[in-house]
Amino acid sequence: MYKRSDAEIKVRVRRNPRKALRKLILFVIAFYVVFMTYGFIRDMAVDHLAGAQQVKPGVIEIKVPAKGILVRDELVVNAPRNGVLRVLAQDGERVRVGAVLAQVVVPSLESKVGETVFNIVTPRAGVVSYHLDGLENVYSPKNLTELDLNKIDTIKSEARNFTPGSQVEEGQPVCKIVNNLVPINILAVTDKVLDIPEKFAKSKINISLNDDRQVYQAALTEKAFRGKANQTLFSLENYDNSLMTAREQDFTVTTARYEGYIVPAGAIVQKEGQDGIYTIYKERVKWKEVKIEGSSQGQVVISGVTPETRVIFNPEYVSEGRPFRG
Repeated sequence: MYKRSDAEIKVRVRRNPRKALRKLILFVIAFYVVFMTYGFIRDMAVDHLAGAQQVKPGVIEIKVPAKGILVRDELVVNAPRNGVLRVLAQDGERVRVGAVLAQVVVPSLESKVGETVFNIVTPRAGVVSYHLDGLENVYSPKNLTELDLNKIDTIKSEARNFTPGSQVEEGQPVCKIVNNLVPINILAVTDKVLDIPEKFAKSKINISLNDDRQVYQAALTEKAFRGKANQTLFSLENYDNSLMTAREQDFTVTTARYEGYIVPAGAIVQKEGQDGIYTIYKERVKWKEVKIEGSSQGQVVISGVTPETRVIFNPEYVSEGRPFRG
C-alpha cells in the first residue's frame, strides 16, 4: 500500500492556510459588496420615499358656500287701468325719467280703433324688470337696519313675471325700476361663521356665482349682521343685469386668498419653535426657515424660498445633514 511521504504531508499543510485565507478574503469582499449594495438600494428607497420636489408657485383660495339675499333699490310701477300689457322698454333696458316703458290697452267703443291706450311712465331712471316677487318694499336698503329674517320668511312671496299680452289690473304692480347706479346689498347666510382675516376684510372680496363663471368683487359691510353670527352683509358696486331679477342666489364667498409656493402641510418641519422645510443643499438635507402665508385642505402656502428650491415632502424619512442624492 502506498504511503505518503513526510514531504507531501508538509506541502499539503503549507497549502491549506492559503486556501482558507483566500476564502476569507472572498467572503469579506462579497460581504462588503452586499453591504454596499444594500446601503445603496436602501438610500435610493429612502430618497424616493422622502419625495424631494422643486417648489411650484400657486394660489390657495378658501371658499365658503352661502345663500345670498339681494337687497336692491327698487321702485314698483303700477298699472293705470285694467287691460292688456304692451311692452315698449324691454326687460333689462335702462330708461330715463319720464320715459314711456309700457302701455295698458283697454277696449273702447268710443275710440275709432276700438281701444284706448294708457301709458306707463317711469318716475325715475333705472333698469326695467318685469319680474316681481312682492318683496320689493320689504327687502329695501332703507329697511336694512330693521330686517328680521325670521319674520320675513313668514311673508308670502307673490312672484309674477309680466310679458307682452299679460292681463293686468288697475293698481297692480307690473314692473319695477332698479336703480343700478347704487350698490346692491347682499345678505349672505352661511352654515358657519365666515372667518375673514382682517387684511382681507379691508379689501374687495370675491363672490362667485354659477360655478365661478361669474365673479364679482364686493365690500364687507358688516359681520354678524343684526347680531347673527352666520349672517354677513356685503355691498356690490359693479354688477350686471343677471342680478336684477332673483331675490335669492346661491354663491361662494372667497374668505381668503394666499399666493406663494405650495407644499403639503406635512413638509413643514419645526425647529426651535420656527417653521421650516427640509431642502437639498450640496447633496445633503438642510433645514430652512420659511414663513407660512396660509393653509387649506392639507396644503400650505410658504414664502422665503426661490423657484430653484427643492423641498422634501415627506421629512419623516430623513434627518438634517443626511446625504441625499435623489
